[in-house]
Amino acid sequence: MLKKLCILLALFATGSLSSLVAQTASLQETALPGPAEITAKNSLLNMDTESWSLYADEENNLYYVDFATLSVNLNDIVVTRDNGEVVLRDQVFDLPVDTIYEIDFNQYGEGTYTIELRSFTDVISRKVTI
Repeated sequence: MLKKLCILLALFATGSLSSLVAQTASLQETALPGPAEITAKNSLLNMDTESWSLYADEENNLYYVDFATLSVNLNDIVVTRDNGEVVLRDQVFDLPVDTIYEIDFNQYGEGTYTIELRSFTDVISRKVTI
């Protein structure tokens, strides 16, 4: 009986130790830039095209937005024609952060469109021609 109790305590101690080590590792500080060091290049809201992923399937007139590569949480996606007509408005705040969002331009016809990815603080936009 004592042998079983010792084995059980050893297993418990090993499991507790590994969870403490894992939690400690996740709490290690990372160096974040201070307010004076934030530039357009390293800002979380960098609006360059490299800061978000828009993949085009031009053969099928489909565009995909990969939420996992964005540095902001989106509120909604708006697609407008050149004349300002809104052809798509979709609230996406409730979608998971690893969503791949599909925009099908077949239903809108040929033309130039602006895709706007809107967060609560800013708008990321890209013009596309179908």
